[in-house]
Amino acid sequence: MTQTTTGGGASASSASTPLDIAGICAGLEGKIRGKAVAVTLFRDEIHPAYAESERVDACAILRIARDEDRAVHMNSDNHDCSHGSFLTGFDEGDELIASGRLLPVFIPAYTDKAGLAVNSGKFKLPMGALKGLGAAPLDAVPDGADIEWIVVVCEPVWASQIAAARAVEDGVQPSAAAGSSFCTDAFVTPFFDENVILTTGDFGGRMNNKLRPTEMFVIVPTRWANNLVSILSATPDVKGLYEATRTEESVYWDRKKQREEKAKAREEAAVNKPDAAAKAGLKVSMDWDDDAVEMVAKAPKFVRKFAVGNVEDFAAQNGYERVTGAVVKEQMDQAGVGGMGGSSGGNPIKGLGRLFGRGKKSDKG
Repeated sequence: MTQTTTGGGASASSASTPLDIAGICAGLEGKIRGKAVAVTLFRDEIHPAYAESERVDACAILRIARDEDRAVHMNSDNHDCSHGSFLTGFDEGDELIASGRLLPVFIPAYTDKAGLAVNSGKFKLPMGALKGLGAAPLDAVPDGADIEWIVVVCEPVWASQIAAARAVEDGVQPSAAAGSSFCTDAFVTPFFDENVILTTGDFGGRMNNKLRPTEMFVIVPTRWANNLVSILSATPDVKGLYEATRTEESVYWDRKKQREEKAKAREEAAVNKPDAAAKAGLKVSMDWDDDAVEMVAKAPKFVRKFAVGNVEDFAAQNGYERVTGAVVKEQMDQAGVGGMGGSSGGNPIKGLGRLFGRGKKSDKG
């Protein structure tokens, strides 16, 4: 499935680009919470397919599209947050909001100068710039609705991959947001600046979108979105990349040699009586429980050998005489990829395709 898009507010005059929605959704599957959300800017009128919407905070339309799988909108007549509607140009705001004193009054850490700064200029859309904002599941955007940018919720380990959507093409790093309203991050900044945005969201934005403590937002303008297909779906040479960065003096080479020698000896000894690892095509140098073998065997083929080395190094460094399922999970957690099954709580073993890390257990006590 492809869809033509005109890009964000800052680039509405740019050439139309076919968006590979099917490819993007396939690449994101299992890596994000719920659905990826397509944001639409209504410049003239609200698209009929978005018309039936309850009154919610502006940023909450993202949650509804993500979790309830339907298209919704907000505008000057349909919103439940005067600050969010002020920032998105649908409400003039009362004196407290328009003056920027809202934050200093209720969050003392903000100075009056800071409160005004994050409530004006590039942090706010001009009054009346749009007729409305729409949000819909990326894989179910109504016909005739242009996709301006995509918003996803995920854990940092996947955010680091998704947020590279622009960097892999022209080297420009994503923007990061903190201290501003999430309505600014989600609807204003991408209107003015066609860059990828990494943001945790503010308290209200996180609450309205029901984010878990470990989750964050990534906002990807359509100009860069097709790069997600290659980032998330292509087969990287994990082992080659890692070995290319090892120095000649690295202990990695000695460990690799030792593992290969032990694995060869085990392989020869198991010719007539193959164990679970041998049956799964894994060359191991330690004893592995069947559940541990099964877990690694579920990883993509290109990463299994590298994963075995990572897990065995971890086990040896931490005094484990055999590799169990618990050891594999512990190594994944230490490597920072324990949640790579996706924010929806999927099987973390699916994340072994990014199993790069090594390291000993954290000291306890």
